[in-house]
Amino acid sequence: MFCGSCRKHGVSSGGNQVSFFYGTNNFRAEFLQAHDNSEAHAKASLVEATGVSTLADAAKERLMKNRNKVILGRIENLFRSCHAIAKTGRPLKDFVWMCKLDDMKGVDVGPAFRTAKSARTFVYFIAEVERRSLKEKLEKCKFFSLISDGGTDSFLEDTKVVYVQFAYEGKVHCQVVGVQTVDKMDPVAIKSAIEKTLEINLQLNLSSKDWSKKLVGFGSNGTAVMVGENNGVASLLKEIQPCVQTVHCFAHRLELAYQEALQSIQLYNTVNDLLQNVYYFYHDSPSNKNALIATFGDLKIHPVMPSRVGSNRWLPRLQTALRVFLKGYSAIVKQLRTIPEGRNTSDHQKATELLQFLLQAEVVQFAHFLLDVINVLSILSRVNQDRNSSIGDVFATLQSTLGTLSMYKKRPGPKERLAESATHFHGNQLTGNGNISEVRNIVLTLLMKHLHDCFSDASHDVVRATTIGSFKLWPGKIDQEFGEKEISILTKHYEPVLESANVKIDEVETEWSMMKLEIYNGFQNIRKLTWDFVNSIYSIKYPNILTLVDLVLTLPASSAEAERGFSQMKLTKSQMHFKIKPESMTDLLIIQLNSPDINKFDPKKAIHLWNTSWQRSTPPPTDHMITKSDCSSSSDSLYESD
Repeated sequence: MFCGSCRKHGVSSGGNQVSFFYGTNNFRAEFLQAHDNSEAHAKASLVEATGVSTLADAAKERLMKNRNKVILGRIENLFRSCHAIAKTGRPLKDFVWMCKLDDMKGVDVGPAFRTAKSARTFVYFIAEVERRSLKEKLEKCKFFSLISDGGTDSFLEDTKVVYVQFAYEGKVHCQVVGVQTVDKMDPVAIKSAIEKTLEINLQLNLSSKDWSKKLVGFGSNGTAVMVGENNGVASLLKEIQPCVQTVHCFAHRLELAYQEALQSIQLYNTVNDLLQNVYYFYHDSPSNKNALIATFGDLKIHPVMPSRVGSNRWLPRLQTALRVFLKGYSAIVKQLRTIPEGRNTSDHQKATELLQFLLQAEVVQFAHFLLDVINVLSILSRVNQDRNSSIGDVFATLQSTLGTLSMYKKRPGPKERLAESATHFHGNQLTGNGNISEVRNIVLTLLMKHLHDCFSDASHDVVRATTIGSFKLWPGKIDQEFGEKEISILTKHYEPVLESANVKIDEVETEWSMMKLEIYNGFQNIRKLTWDFVNSIYSIKYPNILTLVDLVLTLPASSAEAERGFSQMKLTKSQMHFKIKPESMTDLLIIQLNSPDINKFDPKKAIHLWNTSWQRSTPPPTDHMITKSDCSSSSDSLYESD
């Protein structure tokens, strides 16, 4: 007696089960059951289920159909479990008890492939599907940008996360490629790590003629090793492609500009310390917190508790802290005044110190002025954090920010006007003259100066020209000259890249004028249009200008996506509780950040890839005994060292 499926597809397994490949006269039930539950037999059955080879006998095919459907269903359940584990950042060892849980719930996952080793293999092929998909997209597009960020993780390894951003027919994609450890933090080592990540995961040789001509932008954090003029990673990439535009992460530049403008201002430090001390005064004392809530009730004001400043979300936290502070000012002052001296000497002393600053006119005035500034910067930050914002959107918002701050130099902002020249605030008499004109002028001058430098790493003219790529920045009514200067700047700077992409540069300006006219005549609300929709209508008629638009959309505004990827990597490592190799972390990050949500995941492609890969790695049957090590698939050993 032998197993027809195993013999037909050349599948054999070690131990006593090999008898089913060559034939056996052992008919014991437990022996038959052991073979039926083996991974080797499950793989042979999967070949039948997925139709990799066909049965010559149609009757046998009908008999096997139901069984094959069951086998395929089991494998799909296992792949879905592995995808869910990786997607949520859980340890792969959870796969074993999830299989047991499926048994308890009545979900059929079968007796095979229920090990952590199998889970690692399945995760690899799920990620491999996404890698191949990304590679196909990159091969179709004509331009791409690199985005990289990193730092020291929880295991004290210098690690870089690499993303690619590209636009194809007006639709922007920004996806993680992988992670790579860096031997030392110098430009050459980091560039090598980036290239290694691209070669391993996408078989993309950055220095090759085909790919170097597609590279148009590089986004990174602002360290000298990344964006240094003479010896940074950006300068090394420009040796590959001189047209590359370097963009220092705008979120980081914004924070640096704010800190450099205000860190030396004594009045700012006083207000910042006051906000922090008021927060801890109530946060660390339930009795003080309850007393403040009661005071809000007496004043018939909705309670708003003091908020903390600082941390990585510094801008929204500071904005919230200032708003709450000014809204709850009257209740805070009243409650601090009611703390009796004998109840708690420490609380009374702290309350006295806080009141001393709270009742200074300069402090109240500067808090209002600072809130005006923060409200303006928050809009700029919000546009930058929006994943749908282009570099043109960020640049245009930066110009509006600079214009508004310049206006504040001439006259107070809306919040500051509420407390201008006030001797009382919410019924409380203030001390001092409240004159902050000199300080506010210094702050605004320094802040505007540092904000002007936010795009200093890139060509200012090129960045300004990218505003044509955002419909939100187009004029409400047609302007014959709109965009002509910008198109000229972009085509001149990227001429070698555009020629490599088969763009007819002489036709770009003509196509721009005609397409612009058709868009204004054909659509009422220009600012709601999207470039992928425009491509669907005009791609055949105006291919050259739309290719240039794809280039504009490819340029990154910041490295925020890479920062999110690095944060996700650190979170995943902390959940894993052990050191994980870059290859394994890459698989997990690709699934977490690139793959569909759990409820939309379809495992069929990953199963097919795993199945065909196993078949290629299985040697043809011979007349000799095949050992267990001979029949283990190469895919099963991909993570053996983890």
